[in-house]
Amino acid sequence: MKKRFNIFEVIAAGAMFVLLQGVLTANAEDAAAPPIVGQMTFFYYNDLPRAAAFYEKLLAIPPEQTPAWVRLYPLTATSVLGLVNATEGTLRPGGDKSVMATVVVDGVAAVDSWYARVKSLGIPISQDRKVTKLDDQRSIYAFVFHDPEGYALEILTWTQTAKP
Repeated sequence: MKKRFNIFEVIAAGAMFVLLQGVLTANAEDAAAPPIVGQMTFFYYNDLPRAAAFYEKLLAIPPEQTPAWVRLYPLTATSVLGLVNATEGTLRPGGDKSVMATVVVDGVAAVDSWYARVKSLGIPISQDRKVTKLDDQRSIYAFVFHDPEGYALEILTWTQTAKP
């Protein structure tokens, strides 16, 4: 015997399908991203021991215990600079070092202190200390230098934009 569908059941089922489809789509699009708990930047080197010696001298900290092909330097409680040799890891060293690691410090005096440290280590400064206006409220005070294989490092602090 054939079952006959009540038109109201069909309409209700269709409406429920459309409603659920909209809710599922809205939830996927409107859901907040899960919280981020840290950040790591990896640079890839042809001469990892040379790069590691540079960073150990610059940062005055040893790397974390890791396999020989990678060095991890914790910069803050939630950020790490990683150095990887030329044959391991996800990427390979390239000629164009179009990436920069920016280290944010607290205040102009801290930038000046890092500047003096970098100069005292004999590391050439590629961009001298300067204030760069970002918008009407924010500026940065920063300088830039490069590591042995050409990666740019920036030391900066946020400042308020001077009023005219």
